[in-house]
Amino acid sequence: MKALRLEQQDDVAVVTLARPPMNAMNAELLEEMSALFERLAAEPAVRAAVVAADGPAFSAGLDLKTVPQLDRAGQRRLITALNDAFGTLYAWPKPLVAAVNGHAIAGGLVLALCADRRIAADVPLQAGLAEVRVAVTYPVAALEVARAELTPAAARRLILLGETLDVRQALSLGVFDACVPPSELLREAVLQARRDAGLPPLAFAAIKRDLRAPQLARIASARAGEGEPRLQEWLGEETRRAASAVLRRAG
Repeated sequence: MKALRLEQQDDVAVVTLARPPMNAMNAELLEEMSALFERLAAEPAVRAAVVAADGPAFSAGLDLKTVPQLDRAGQRRLITALNDAFGTLYAWPKPLVAAVNGHAIAGGLVLALCADRRIAADVPLQAGLAEVRVAVTYPVAALEVARAELTPAAARRLILLGETLDVRQALSLGVFDACVPPSELLREAVLQARRDAGLPPLAFAAIKRDLRAPQLARIASARAGEGEPRLQEWLGEETRRAASAVLRRAG
């Protein structure tokens, strides 16, 4: 069963995460996302894209019930998939809009931060980078995207201290660009993507690449296996204990 659904609305591709209720990320979803966006980048009929999600959450990130139990080979596959997916989206040469319908936690928020515009639904959502709370250190691509897209104050609060924001706090810190009623979210995201698709495509792609060149170079090195220290050691006993504690509190 595919984890993503693709719909074309004129020149805008709408890619929807289809693993409700939380759209938890695993290696299969991330690998599917990388392959799909690489294909969309080469399709002339696609001028922009929207990333959306089914269910009450945009994405809660990695599945804490399964990730801490991964063996070394599983961990390496997941790190590679994370770097490939976030690297592909952050370097995607066309305008990309995130339609954040609900909770965006950890890798789910990183996914939103990969977009050139982030539009959130006006709902009681949580936005945060919970990695430090579950003792998961960042693969290169996730940290590069978060560090580049967040202000220093937001990065300190979200990345280092693991705070969780509501939609108004996220707006005030520039994590999201706009907030609309949930019934209007997808329509507004597609309209914005269509407006951005009117930008000169070659210039847009070149400027985006140049603007993000330092981050993209470090991500490319990680994707090549040369600059990713997490391939040697990532999840340990501290991760299992912290993730179990979080799941107990949530349950």
